[in-house]
Amino acid sequence: MKKDILSINIILIIILGIFSIGINFYYGNIGVFAVDTFAFFDTAYSILINKHPFKDIWITSGPLVDYLQAIFFKIFGINWFSYVLHASIFNLLITVICFFALNKLGLKSYYSFFYSISVAILCYPVAGTPFAYQHSYILSITSLFLFFISMKTESIILWFLLPIIMVFSFLSLHVPASYINFILLISIFIYFKYNYTLSKIISFLLGSIFILLFLISFFLFFEIPIINFVQQYILFPLSVGEYRVTGQEYSYFSLEERFTFRGVVGHFKFLHLFLILIFITLITNFFKKKSYKVEKVDLIIYFSLLSSTVLLIFHQLITSNQIFIFSMIPILAGFLHILWQKNLEKISFYHFIILFLVVIITFKYNNEYNIKRKFMDLQNVDLSKAVSANLLDSKLNGLKWISPFFSGTPEEEINLLKDTIKIVGEDSRNKMLITDHQFFSAILDQDLNIPNRWYTGDGSSYPLKGHRSKNHKYFNFYKNFLINKINNDKIEIIYSIQNPEKSMTVDYFLPYIDKYCVESKQYNSILWSYIIKKC
Repeated sequence: MKKDILSINIILIIILGIFSIGINFYYGNIGVFAVDTFAFFDTAYSILINKHPFKDIWITSGPLVDYLQAIFFKIFGINWFSYVLHASIFNLLITVICFFALNKLGLKSYYSFFYSISVAILCYPVAGTPFAYQHSYILSITSLFLFFISMKTESIILWFLLPIIMVFSFLSLHVPASYINFILLISIFIYFKYNYTLSKIISFLLGSIFILLFLISFFLFFEIPIINFVQQYILFPLSVGEYRVTGQEYSYFSLEERFTFRGVVGHFKFLHLFLILIFITLITNFFKKKSYKVEKVDLIIYFSLLSSTVLLIFHQLITSNQIFIFSMIPILAGFLHILWQKNLEKISFYHFIILFLVVIITFKYNNEYNIKRKFMDLQNVDLSKAVSANLLDSKLNGLKWISPFFSGTPEEEINLLKDTIKIVGEDSRNKMLITDHQFFSAILDQDLNIPNRWYTGDGSSYPLKGHRSKNHKYFNFYKNFLINKINNDKIEIIYSIQNPEKSMTVDYFLPYIDKYCVESKQYNSILWSYIIKKC
């Protein structure tokens, strides 16, 4: 019997693996939102030519994503296929770990398969390409699942892996990882207080020591200054969160603006629905002592799950990105199913309600976020007009090019970019490139000394010069970083590429290099150059 169940599970996992990779490949190849779509393309290429985040590139998110993508480029080549494959593998990871966790915690294989399929549809395909938020979210949920399974089993290995995955989630993006890790640390403390197991504690501590030593060795080997990491990845992002919550001048919105009924409840109504159902079930059974079947471990699991979901919603309220946590809905539904299965006699009726809701929700958000590509602001764009990005360069073969910021045809945008690639590529001077289209270095196979991952202009990518009062408190951090890069790389000319309709100014960097004189020139509607001269 056990062999039959194992064989069925293996078959289901294989199906989940093929489906989760395939669906992400399908949607990841449709459409372009340059600032997000190519965020890790050139930075990963830069790593392959020994240019590293924090030391050579100002980044505020995702160093783990950069290094993982560099590995994918090294193995599968510098091309679009290996880029989307990276995201697809992470979609497989969350899908399979969800199946394994739900099944291990008491849900039958076919139900676990059902909820995991929904996760595969709603998780990474909304973006399709490597994205720091998705990586951080997936690794954070994976940490939760590892913790849940670790409490239910005697596995020492999982306790060793847990702190490693927690740190990796943080190195993908500080939030939501920091929120989930905070909940996990509280839950781990509570668990060990009521279930003191020396072998598990030692394993967890050994995993923590291992990842700490690994990080120290990593920084030393690549000669990445710790102060750069602290400034770019700790201090500046903390100020971004502070300004967003308080609505200070360096943020384009405040938490107060989003803290409305529609913002808090309307956008997350289905998450709230399952949160409420789980909470009511727990409370009801707590007071029904005779039928009370929720053990201490289960209470810790549901405390961690509910708290993490609430913090994920909070995180979405203070981020400027589209909603990406809808895959929590089938996860919550699966845990509600487990809870009802243990505590309700007529589960055969009630579980159909959960299944029906998940089917409707999955179809709804698949249509809005995957089919219409809403996460990439393409919901109002005719996707049938997309053209092959192979017209731009063979390294982008597989991508169907169409973007929301170009009023002309995709062919016109590609021709502009091709003209720009030619101009930049033929310039033999030491040059720096500033663009949201972070693939020029990889396509040209040249070191274009890119200074940033992002140039959003909203205060979240780099410290801004003050508009109404003093500069951002970390303005000089970035200013010194940029000036040192220009000096160390002996930059003679800076190229800046912008979409014609994008509001961000092309000369964003001028306030940071006020000790230099610049001579500007426009080549076409998207390309400018600035020759750097000492005044």
